[in-house]
Amino acid sequence: MGQQPNMPLTMEDLPRPEPRPGPSRRWRAGRPGDLSSPAEVPWGGAFGTPGPDAGYAQRLLAGRAGEPGETAALAVIVAARASRLGRAPVRADIAVAEAILVLLPAEGSPGHGAEGRRRLLESLDPAVLTLPLDELRRRRAAPGA
Repeated sequence: MGQQPNMPLTMEDLPRPEPRPGPSRRWRAGRPGDLSSPAEVPWGGAFGTPGPDAGYAQRLLAGRAGEPGETAALAVIVAARASRLGRAPVRADIAVAEAILVLLPAEGSPGHGAEGRRRLLESLDPAVLTLPLDELRRRRAAPGA
């Protein structure tokens, strides 16, 4: 609609640019515990080995028949293997985890409780987690393994 001739416009009535926020400032880690680079992310020991969607191991093993301690131990090994390989758990990791459990010395049930699962992972050689299933089966079949 055009301007009516009997309604004068003042400076305040004229359109003006809307204020926009300025460019954001660069973020810096200034608080204790802030991580400033991916190299500072804790790895191993009590921090574990972070990996994408490690909880999916529980879903893969849901409804599995067996003792809860064994299922929990399998889930921990499946998640640890997947994170070592830099990916989320997949169904093929279950067979590898079962082969790893068979290779472990029979010292009670390592998967009972959080402390037992932690000890289980600490007892595993990290290189074993990345071995292919065929290699684990060869180790199981080898005498003295």
